[in-house]
Amino acid sequence: MKVLSMDIESNNGVIAIVAISKKGAELGRRLRLLLSDSYLYLPERWATGTVADEYAFSSPVKDVVREVFHQYHQLILIMATGIAVRLIADRLRDKHHDPGVVVVDDSGAFVVSLLSGHEGGANKLVQKVAISLGACPVITTASDMSGTISVDMLGKEFGWEIENHSSVTKVSAAMVNGEPIGVYQDTGERNWWPEERPLPDNVTIFNSIEALHQSNPRAALIITDRVLDEEKLALLPRHTVVYRPKSLVVGIGCNRGTRCLQIEKAVTTVFSTHGLAIGSIRNIATIDFKQDERGLLEFAQKYCLPIEYFDKEALRLAHFPSTPSETVMKYVGTPAVCESAAILSSGNPSLIVPKESYARTVTVAVAPLAAEQPEKKGKLFLVGIGPGSHQHITLRAREAIEQSEVVVGYTTYIKLIEPFLHTKEVIATGMGAEVERANTAIRLAREGKKVAFVSSGDSGVYGMAGLVGEILGEQPGEIPDIEVVPGVTSLVAAAALLGSPITVDFATISLSDYLVSWQEITQRLEMAAEGDFVIILYNPRSRKRQHQLTEAKQIILEHRSPSTPVGIVTNAYRENQEVVVTTLEHMLDHEIGMDTIIIIGNSTTSVSKGWMMTPRGYRTKYRLEASA
Repeated sequence: MKVLSMDIESNNGVIAIVAISKKGAELGRRLRLLLSDSYLYLPERWATGTVADEYAFSSPVKDVVREVFHQYHQLILIMATGIAVRLIADRLRDKHHDPGVVVVDDSGAFVVSLLSGHEGGANKLVQKVAISLGACPVITTASDMSGTISVDMLGKEFGWEIENHSSVTKVSAAMVNGEPIGVYQDTGERNWWPEERPLPDNVTIFNSIEALHQSNPRAALIITDRVLDEEKLALLPRHTVVYRPKSLVVGIGCNRGTRCLQIEKAVTTVFSTHGLAIGSIRNIATIDFKQDERGLLEFAQKYCLPIEYFDKEALRLAHFPSTPSETVMKYVGTPAVCESAAILSSGNPSLIVPKESYARTVTVAVAPLAAEQPEKKGKLFLVGIGPGSHQHITLRAREAIEQSEVVVGYTTYIKLIEPFLHTKEVIATGMGAEVERANTAIRLAREGKKVAFVSSGDSGVYGMAGLVGEILGEQPGEIPDIEVVPGVTSLVAAAALLGSPITVDFATISLSDYLVSWQEITQRLEMAAEGDFVIILYNPRSRKRQHQLTEAKQIILEHRSPSTPVGIVTNAYRENQEVVVTTLEHMLDHEIGMDTIIIIGNSTTSVSKGWMMTPRGYRTKYRLEASA
């Protein structure tokens, strides 16, 4: 058993899971397996010592939480919310420094985003934990709940930096209160808002700061790599947040032994002269001879900038605008360093700032990143959502729905998963529109969207996977990325409620003659009954189809005893679930509809104490071995 020492510096940047009860320990172990880079902390009495990255503690839990609070990026506290609040209260600083804190109750029913929902990532962690446990996520952040722009998180995934954090609170308030917000952007990634979702009604994008000023918004978001002069600032609302996208590459050449201060002065002078923002530098680029250049390395470290190195041959072949330098060619084997490096690193043949020299020791060039529209790759998930209960939807099925932008399905099935669809575009249609739904799902995936096409049970068992395969086989064009996500079938769910009726060979037959002729169905019934298979009947009866089940019973009675056990399960693991064990003779005495699965036993099936069982053959085998 690993005993917790209070020196946990090496675990910095990952997830700490802290539980204090026996049930909490069980939940913690589940989460430890599901969340990579997580560490579990338990009281000694509940720690087993058999789980990797599990630490036992004997000191008060408050001391443990105090130690892990600023050593980990995120905390999961499995305990009452009130206890969690008291444990972390004296450790709080601000949202820029505090870890994301998530609270899970002992029963695993609710997952609460308690602290640093945005910057600490608690809101995203809540969704992940809720999916893992089948729990209800609780997020109270206003922008998340209202589906509007999160001012403090905008562009975070691209590395954007906020230049003036002091304005974030006021602009955030205006955003969630629906007050007019103007947006101006002249550089950086453009896909910061989902393409398939309209912008919030109170947000307007303008093509100039002047146009934004004329609309007189309450607040503004400015996305630029340019320094805003006094004239521009005067046109902006009082409450404005300025974002610095990582859109510039700085090419640097320098003499051997150039000090950090000289390089810093050269770069800041160039940026000041040309009105460029230091915060928008993505990286430095230079020749590979400079990998050990101390001054350059110190400058990069001071500004947290990566350096990309190029060999002299690559730099020599690059097209640069300035006159080739014979001196540079003589000493390093290429006619240019800073311009060529900036062009190669940025992927852009144009420079914002061609080579400028500082104190005859440093050369600087600046290139904007090439304007790339990332190819949006779609994906089609064919998702089996199980029999109906949220507890029986697989973890992968929940993840697929969570990852999708659009969810397509039969209206009844869509209603079963409504709690997972609050931020999704939903396309739900009725019975008979299966081909239309499949074509819609395929088209959206080909257009670049992530689509979950849902079926009850498993999509490959009387589900939509087969139809999608047929359509794709007939249509020209590239097949989209497809993942079939298996689900718990209705026959498995019904069998579980009855006991163990399908532990041997069985045949599954749908009595619906909507797509298959009744003649074919009766032939299959005849063969399954004659072969002594356990028989599972799907779609046994509807308002329009009454005679099929009666005829099926008669066919099976020709080969089975009237006393053959029969299980009738309606709405398995859904509301109004009904489970009946009867006989083949009395099967039709019970309520049966489209939501019913019927399992008809074979010659060996029996019922004992309400448990319907078809033996696999173990008893016979072991008796034979014993007598041998």
